[in-house]
Amino acid sequence: MSEFPHLRLPIKIPAKHKSPRRPFNKTVSKQTLDNLINRRQHGRILRNSVDQITNDWYSQIAAREEELLPAIPNASTIPIFLKIDSNEFDAEQLYSFGIEVIAEEDGGFIIGASSDNFRSLKNKIAEFIKNDGKFKNTAAKLWNIIHGNQWRIDYILSEELKTKWDTIEVDEVLLVDISVACYVKISGAPSKKQTETDNNFQRRYENWLNRKEFLEIQRVDLEMQRQDELDAFIIELGGERKSDFVGYEDSFSCRVLFSGKALKDFVINYQYLFDVSEYDDLTFEHPETGAEETIEVGFEVPDDNASRICLIDSGIQEEHRMIRDAIETVNSKSYLSGDDSVADTVPGGGHGTKVAGAILFGNTIPKTGTHKHVLWIQNAKVLDRNGWLPEKLYPPELMNNVINDYQDTKIFNLSINSKRPCKTVHMSEWAATIDSISHNRDKLFIISTGNINPFNVTASNPGIIQHLMKGRDYPEYLLEDASRIANPAQSCFALTVGSVANTKYNDEDKESFTEKDEPSSLTRTGPGIWKMIKPDVVEYGGDYIKEKNQNPLISTLPVTSAEVIKTTFDGSNAIGYDVGTSYAAPKVSHIAGAILNEIPSASANLIRTLIVQSARLPEDKFRNPSIENIRMYGYGIPSKIRATQNFAQRITLTAESTIAAKEAEIYTIMIPKELNRPGDEYDILIEITLAFTSKTRRTRRQTKSYLSTWLDWQSSKFGENYNQFKARISQFSDGDEIEEEDDNAENIPWCIRESISWGTVKGLRRQDSSLQKDWLVTKSYNLPAEFSIAVIGHKGWEKDLTEEVPYSIAVSFEVLNAEIDVYNLIRIENEIEIEQRVRI
Repeated sequence: MSEFPHLRLPIKIPAKHKSPRRPFNKTVSKQTLDNLINRRQHGRILRNSVDQITNDWYSQIAAREEELLPAIPNASTIPIFLKIDSNEFDAEQLYSFGIEVIAEEDGGFIIGASSDNFRSLKNKIAEFIKNDGKFKNTAAKLWNIIHGNQWRIDYILSEELKTKWDTIEVDEVLLVDISVACYVKISGAPSKKQTETDNNFQRRYENWLNRKEFLEIQRVDLEMQRQDELDAFIIELGGERKSDFVGYEDSFSCRVLFSGKALKDFVINYQYLFDVSEYDDLTFEHPETGAEETIEVGFEVPDDNASRICLIDSGIQEEHRMIRDAIETVNSKSYLSGDDSVADTVPGGGHGTKVAGAILFGNTIPKTGTHKHVLWIQNAKVLDRNGWLPEKLYPPELMNNVINDYQDTKIFNLSINSKRPCKTVHMSEWAATIDSISHNRDKLFIISTGNINPFNVTASNPGIIQHLMKGRDYPEYLLEDASRIANPAQSCFALTVGSVANTKYNDEDKESFTEKDEPSSLTRTGPGIWKMIKPDVVEYGGDYIKEKNQNPLISTLPVTSAEVIKTTFDGSNAIGYDVGTSYAAPKVSHIAGAILNEIPSASANLIRTLIVQSARLPEDKFRNPSIENIRMYGYGIPSKIRATQNFAQRITLTAESTIAAKEAEIYTIMIPKELNRPGDEYDILIEITLAFTSKTRRTRRQTKSYLSTWLDWQSSKFGENYNQFKARISQFSDGDEIEEEDDNAENIPWCIRESISWGTVKGLRRQDSSLQKDWLVTKSYNLPAEFSIAVIGHKGWEKDLTEEVPYSIAVSFEVLNAEIDVYNLIRIENEIEIEQRVRI
């Protein structure tokens, strides 16, 4: 055990949280106001649109019958595409209009379906025209109802399918991943009235819980009904379902084989569809480079209770002398149909074997002496010898199967990505499945961001050479939309890892793209979906070399590449060199395993927290970061030492707990007088990281609609004591709400902050991510006598506000320019005992 282990945060104080009052704003959007002023005209337009959509739908049904096409399930349910006032109108309100919300899209657009022939919608429009009824003005917030079918192509299809849609032949065979909505609206939990007795409220609340349970069962029944109907419809269209159904809280998905004609009919007519993507033969790029090296090293097996990391990849050369003592062969498994071998047969030295070496050794492969392995590797082979994920393996289903086979494993390394940037409206099936597993089963996925290929002529996904030819130089092209992280790296709860260069190379003819610690020329960047901070961290994955001319060829050299363990099936050397984010991610898995060795009971959230807490941007960016820095680095390069232990000049305090919406948990750290005496001018680094998970749903957009409950943290201000902070954050009675906090001089000047216009980093907010870090360097005399942090729960889509979600938080203090024993000063001041951790 370390001499300076992480310590527990002092005891938390639970409290109810009341959100700050926002400035009262009665401003109505211009479009909504115009609709209210021109009530009759707008109402007639909506009514005529509904009539036209209804007529078009039944004409479409009749035409299909004449062509002897199979009947559409629930043909009386009519799809609709609306634009709403998204600032004033909650999409959930559409259920009162008789419209099931299939999916929420960008720009206030809603894909919906009416099962009552628009009866409820027409009634609401009639009330609006007559200026009569309780909700007489609501229809003003329905801005438009769109006619025709073009919207189904524009909003349901992936960019790749959309591009080729008009050229798809009727007899062409396509393999697609489809997503189907299946959601039952549940009303919010009752709140206690001011004069209501406890017994009466408890009775109402229990009635609501019973109703909620009934509706949740109804949703499951509806999901099974839609799956059965969908299966029958696919068969009647001549298609074939190629995977099991994978369910989410509000939808399900599967992989289907269609003819071109059947696919077009399905997309245009199936009412509950909200996402269709063509099969992506997921893979990796690895331009392997060669080198010879003498190795004289022996190995010892890990301890039986050492951490286990499951490698989901192309298999491993399990008898490789550098790694064989750390492979848990009894649990090795191939998921490839007709191929039971778990060997890594990818040409060029393999892929899974290289990743396994990076998990075991991090950035330093031992060459001499005796090395004791400290981790076990589990081998889950999913890629074939070409490095592709076969079409029979549907990623969401595959993730669930792997987790079921490795139930006792906490950490999973996934250096596999789509070839293209991730979508930014709805979380993908693959990423959503990873999020569901992470929350429900306390697992941590560590995922590469994906690579930008040296050469690719696809306009929406150009290679490095194509960027350079278009005048987009390094590093500017890293910030293009086409360079966005690749699926499933956008996963909300996974730890996403990009790459930085390990050195600079320069000679008369060639040079590397960048300096040491700068983003690699191949790394994909953030932000992720809904402006989440992604990547979370970066590690050393190597860099490309380019020629010094106008049309440079791109290559690799050992000196600028990551050192890797290679397969030796062809007689090659056991160690070689390669570049890619594939080899950055496992170096973070190496750190994750070290944390789990140090803290055997650590949750996935705590591991995420400590890795990000240990991360740091390069010094020139650390004290004054920009949004571009965060997009390329995330929170920086993690440190195994800082992640697992402290030293005299640094202390890290952690806590794990659960919390519900509208609650707060407050932690307070007493600062010893030796640290904040007037006249002393030590530089003190303060870092705070929060990680949490929750239930998710796919059909909505934005972080707060994706998550059932979301969390953020706030700190005390300079000069604010515990009682003042508690009064600001919490309230224990039905008193007045506190005013919204301004961005003033009393606030601690964190780098990222709660608003896109605050802090050093403009354009990003901490609370848009499930992994929230912030930091600052301040003079020691600024430290308050009491430093408090509140973790606050906020309502997402979950209606039961008593449902708790898990979180982990870490707070660190580090003296940067003096030999001050901050560790023991704070430990003694707060009377914290060092715990003895024992791995069982």
